[in-house]
Amino acid sequence: MEKKNLYALVAFVALSVAAVFSLRSPEQGERVGERPRAIAEIKPGSIGSLDVAQPGDKDKVSLTKKGDKWQVTAPYDKPADPTVAKAAVEALEKVRWGDLVTQQKTKHAEFEVSDEKAVHVVAKDSGGAVLADLYIGKASGNATMVRVAGKDDVWQALDLYASTYKREGKTWRDHGIYDLKADDAEKLVIVGGGTKVSLDRVAPAAGADGKLGSQNIYEAKWKIAEGDAVLKPGLEVDNMLLNRMVQSVSTLRASDFQDASKPEDVGLAQGAPGQISVTVRYKEGKSAGVRIGQLKGDDYFVQTIDNPQVFSVKKFGLETVAHIPQDIRDKSLLSLKAEQIDAVTVAQGADVVSIKSVDKTWKADKLADADEAKLKQVVDGFDGLMGTGYVAPDAPELKSLATPKATITVKPKTGPVVVLKIGDARGDDLAVQKVGQDAMWGRKLQIERLLKKPAELAKDKK
Repeated sequence: MEKKNLYALVAFVALSVAAVFSLRSPEQGERVGERPRAIAEIKPGSIGSLDVAQPGDKDKVSLTKKGDKWQVTAPYDKPADPTVAKAAVEALEKVRWGDLVTQQKTKHAEFEVSDEKAVHVVAKDSGGAVLADLYIGKASGNATMVRVAGKDDVWQALDLYASTYKREGKTWRDHGIYDLKADDAEKLVIVGGGTKVSLDRVAPAAGADGKLGSQNIYEAKWKIAEGDAVLKPGLEVDNMLLNRMVQSVSTLRASDFQDASKPEDVGLAQGAPGQISVTVRYKEGKSAGVRIGQLKGDDYFVQTIDNPQVFSVKKFGLETVAHIPQDIRDKSLLSLKAEQIDAVTVAQGADVVSIKSVDKTWKADKLADADEAKLKQVVDGFDGLMGTGYVAPDAPELKSLATPKATITVKPKTGPVVVLKIGDARGDDLAVQKVGQDAMWGRKLQIERLLKKPAELAKDKK
């Protein structure tokens, strides 16, 4: 019995020692010490140049650090986009390395780290020594497959993505045109549509505590300093439009650079028809100015006032700036609620619709099966009808109003009859003229809701 107890004790001690050893020892396959790296660690700030080539060694771009800024040095010599360059450099500095995936060259295409499929990135220090020469491939889970140039090893890389470098060569260029503080704007000059207007910012009134009022550009007020027979000093102006204009110019970015475009071919020659120029002057003598030329598709051709470089800006990004001087005026076309209207007539060639208020309902003349809800939608469209801007005197669409495509006549219950003439389209806008006023642009979507033919107002057939 004592011998059995002794055996049990020995076995217990042996198992205890084994357990302690097991707990203190790394599991099979677990590394002890620092994890291996595909390349040596890159210290922050040590990268002095960057070469990037797209798969197949195409669309090569070289960037060089000059002081604290990055410059694209090939295939063109222009300032680099600081955000893009910073992201590309920091990704190499912060990369973490995972496991070695394979050493088989036959696997390179599968992991997209072959010369034909990978983005090739070479980073050097300021002396020209190579810090990293990598082929960056496909993402797999939370890692990216990476191969070091001259080796067959494929590694897992964390926080390093091909998308950071996989971009057209022209997109490395700095697309920022101006980066100025709109709150500091003091003067605005707009030229276009055959006229010019200069505006001064009204100094904000001091508060009860004697402190100067808000300098926020969106709270700014403007006054006409110099204009024409219509835009006279003292005329009320659209401050919201002017403030958006200043903000957009102050932070203008190019969508693309049109290096092959000639100014005279895209409406940017001095004084070209339809051209608009906007200049903003700020405190401390700073200024920004743009010359806006032709609209082609969704892009405006643009130059800065002091630089011959032609670039393009998307229409939606420049529509707050592309205004002629007349646009600073009130742009109301009509504002009548349904209950204020007695009758509406819409004439489009031979198609004529007459909508009338009858006993608190809406009827269409000579249209027995008219849908009352559809009729009311037309009448409701005259509540707050606004133009987006004035048609320039040299705009070709202005001629279309002499023989309009449609004429809308609105008879209020009180007050004079209003007649609207609808002309040609320009992009998303239609030329509209309220008889007795200058022609304006109206949103096509808003105007077309009014332009209904008899068949469109009939009840839907079941």
